[in-house]
Order: sequence, then C-alpha cells, then structure tokens
Amino acid sequence: MPRLPFRLITESGVTRQTLLVFTLVSAVLNGMVTASVGAWLAHSYTTAQTRRASINGLSGLLYDRRTKAGLVVSSLRRNAELDEIRHRKRGYDEAYVDWNKNLRQNLFAIREVMGEGAFSDLEQDFEKYLVAPLSKIDGCVTRAYDIKIAGQDPANELETCRMADLYQLTLDCGASFTNELYKLTSVSLLPFTGPREPERAAARARIGKSCARSPS
Repeated sequence: MPRLPFRLITESGVTRQTLLVFTLVSAVLNGMVTASVGAWLAHSYTTAQTRRASINGLSGLLYDRRTKAGLVVSSLRRNAELDEIRHRKRGYDEAYVDWNKNLRQNLFAIREVMGEGAFSDLEQDFEKYLVAPLSKIDGCVTRAYDIKIAGQDPANELETCRMADLYQLTLDCGASFTNELYKLTSVSLLPFTGPREPERAAARARIGKSCARSPS
C-alpha cells in the first residue's frame, strides 16, 4: 500500500528524470516569484520612506519660518530691546532663505506624492494657500521691523496687515497640508490598482476646506 504513489508514477510513464526536472523548475519559479514580490515590497517601502522624509522636511521648513516670524512679532509687540529684535530678525531671515532655497524641491516632492509627472493641482494649491500668505507675513514683518528701527511704534502696521489672522491661517493650513501629504505617502499593497485618484481628490478637498479662507 505505501508504494502506491510510486506505482502510479511508474505506470503513467513519468520518468524520474522528468519528475526531477519538474521539481527543479517549480523551485526556480517559486524562487523568482518570491524574489520579485520581495523586491517590489522593498521598493515600495523605500519609496514611501523617501517621500515621507521629503514631507517631513517641508513641514520643518514651514514651521521654522512661521515660528521665527512669530518671535519677531512678539518682540515688536513687547517693545523689546533692539538687540533682541535684531537677533530674532536675523533668525527669521535665515529661515526665509532656507524656505525659498528649498521651495522648488518641495513642489517636486508634492508632485511625486500626488503621482503626477506634470505640474499638479496640489502644487497650485500649495502656492495659493501657503506660499502667498507666508509672503504677506514676510512683508508685514519687514515693514513693522523697519518702522521699529526708525524709532516708531509698529503696532498699527501689525494690525493693518492682519498679522494675527495670517499667523493662524498658516498654522491651520500648514497642519492640514502636511497631514494630508503625509497620509498619501503610506505604502500601498495594491500595485495594480492604478492611481489612487479618489484618495488624492479627498485630500485636496480637505486641504481646501482648511485653507480657503483668507484675511480680508
């Protein structure tokens, strides 16, 4: 009875050589499939980590510039010593340069996360919702600083340019933007489903809801 499988093989005309070749081919094919899946998973993970690092870098530059602008404004409102104001303004200027130096790279990072080869809609949103108000903040900080250096009170300028509103807007919008981009960098285990357009559209809608308002 235990020899029945071997008798079936013998009677079917399958030789040991054929059986050995079949076994070897199956092992090779299984190895190739396993290696391919493993390579794809490793590539997907590496890509996701690279994109996530880019978004973390963008977030760091955004909050660095915003925070240092707030420090300058705080000193101006408190009528602090000029040495403190100048020190904080130098720190803000450095953050401003870092932001603008990396702006194009950050736009490319957004494009890659969105999975688009050309200029993406979210890049336009980024320039509209974050770059524009940050530019207004820069103008406000610069004018208020110049007024203070000239020996005058910058309080009216800070109120006129709606600094408090701009500062809150960049916090809310920046948090939404970076959060949605971060979520889009997650590893997908469905490589053949095509672009995740619904997820991208939903992310853009949520960003628009947080960022569309602007100080009048």
